[in-house]
Amino acid sequence: MGSKDSVTKVYIGQADRFADLFNGYCFHGKKKVLPENLRDMDTASIVLPYGADSTALPEQKARDVLKMLLKTDGKAAYCILGVENQSEIHTAMPVRNMLYDAMTLTEQVALTARSHKAAGDSGTDKAEFLSGFHRHDRLLPVITIVVHWGAETWNAPLSLREMYPDCMDEDLLKYAADYHINLVSPTLMSDNELDIFESDLRAVMKFLKHSNSKEELTNLLKDNAEFEDMERLTAQTISICSNVDFNIPVGEERINLCKAIEDMKEDARNEGRKEERNNGMLKSLSIIKNLSSSKDIAIHELSEAYSLSSEEAMAFVNNHW
Repeated sequence: MGSKDSVTKVYIGQADRFADLFNGYCFHGKKKVLPENLRDMDTASIVLPYGADSTALPEQKARDVLKMLLKTDGKAAYCILGVENQSEIHTAMPVRNMLYDAMTLTEQVALTARSHKAAGDSGTDKAEFLSGFHRHDRLLPVITIVVHWGAETWNAPLSLREMYPDCMDEDLLKYAADYHINLVSPTLMSDNELDIFESDLRAVMKFLKHSNSKEELTNLLKDNAEFEDMERLTAQTISICSNVDFNIPVGEERINLCKAIEDMKEDARNEGRKEERNNGMLKSLSIIKNLSSSKDIAIHELSEAYSLSSEEAMAFVNNHW
């Protein structure tokens, strides 16, 4: 698993951010999903088509984050919420997501059937006996949000219908199944739209949105308290997803992102000056050698010209003579 996949799974798997994602996307910021009412679920699914014989091979799929949402009393299950993290654009996401949702629903049917069988309840007729799912049984709906952790504009299909041929007859197409993905992608949302998020997810999304423009990123960070004091995991998520390798001090749990980025820039400037100085010393040494001068003269000249100690000048000459 790549580092982007790992860090985004841990980051969005935190209950407060997970709840904020769904509250922002589904309820426009209203706090209807409470962190304390979320329960982690097993993300691994075994899919086996209905009616498959014993020779069929089951296939395992793993979702990124899957949680059960309980009712406000914290006791009864209400629905199942899932997140699929995408660091890269996926051109067949509607098919992939539909499969994941279908597997989660299939597992509910199978679990219900096992429960009836264990209780010796075969149902009221042959149909209930064969499926194991009785007419009064109900499924928990599955709602999945795809989070795109990138600065590229998502230009892939958002629905199955977009993946069908353009020449399809509309009268026939209306009978074809459709599936639409719920997408959170920073470049497709304005800053005001990203303000629906109240956790530091907002800062992460805004950083990614503006990360390809130095001017926009500078304006975003300027006098912005959100970036001056953030959790270490949040700073790591921004760094890895935006490919901006700024310094995160070891052992510090609260990070000033603005300072970390300035430190990174200063390190780069120092490295540039060091490389320029090193190139100058190499040219000087080459000239001295072409004049058939000795190592001692080269050490003396470099020491004087570049304010080096005798030991530093000697080490440089010995390495490049």
